[in-house]
Amino acid sequence: MELPDCETLKLTLRDARLDVLMNRPEQRNAVNAQMAVELTDLLDRLHSTRDVRLVVLRGAGGNFCAGGDIKERKAAAETAAPGTDPVKERNERAGWMFRALETLPQTTIAAVEGSAFGGGLGFACCTDLTIVTQSARMGMPEVTLGIAPAQIAPFVVKRVGLSRARQLALTACRFGGKEAYDLGIAQYLCADDEMDMKVEEVAAQVTKCAPMASSVTKEILLAVGSIPDAEMPAFAAERFAALANGPEGREGQRAFVEKRPPVWAAHLTRSGSEK
Repeated sequence: MELPDCETLKLTLRDARLDVLMNRPEQRNAVNAQMAVELTDLLDRLHSTRDVRLVVLRGAGGNFCAGGDIKERKAAAETAAPGTDPVKERNERAGWMFRALETLPQTTIAAVEGSAFGGGLGFACCTDLTIVTQSARMGMPEVTLGIAPAQIAPFVVKRVGLSRARQLALTACRFGGKEAYDLGIAQYLCADDEMDMKVEEVAAQVTKCAPMASSVTKEILLAVGSIPDAEMPAFAAERFAALANGPEGREGQRAFVEKRPPVWAAHLTRSGSEK
């Protein structure tokens, strides 16, 4: 995969692993228009490639993502041309960006440290696997600003359930890493100085799994609730058969019989390219 040139993201490709660093540390990695464009472009590229099997999303400077860039959004609203609504358009694009992240064919990991508010919480709820540090601070503060968590709300509901999502959104309460873990936002909790180690540990577990099988498994999981129950057996069986009869399924069965690791289980190296 050829890495795009970015101003607000630092990208590091190591074999089939892509590390994505949101890189606006002075703004606690708040998402401005430029970052939104770059993230959306990157996600589009990832949807069309199988060169990458794992994506790790992180923030620079000790913070994950403080949400949207409120100052920029306010300025855009105040300078909007008559008959246009840049706020609505921007918000809808954000919704499609979150959906693109959730539905990536790659396995995704969010490494959440420091602040993760608004859109930052949305990112944490869209990735397959989320790691939080004990001191992470998270929340949905939108209603305290007179707006709604419009685009992240569906993903928070999926992650924690409607009852808890109502509590988080309608009280705008802040919570820490342990609470995020208890709520189910994160599947992993670690000490503040153990994030690097935990990311590598989870990444190693992911890379033991067959990439296409992981992608199809993710597709089946995300289809629950959107495909009628009566159609799910045929939907799942079709995808299972394609895997079992394909090269990954054959290799996995051969490896099991021969008592050896399958070809995809080699650990990813630390060498690669950066942009």
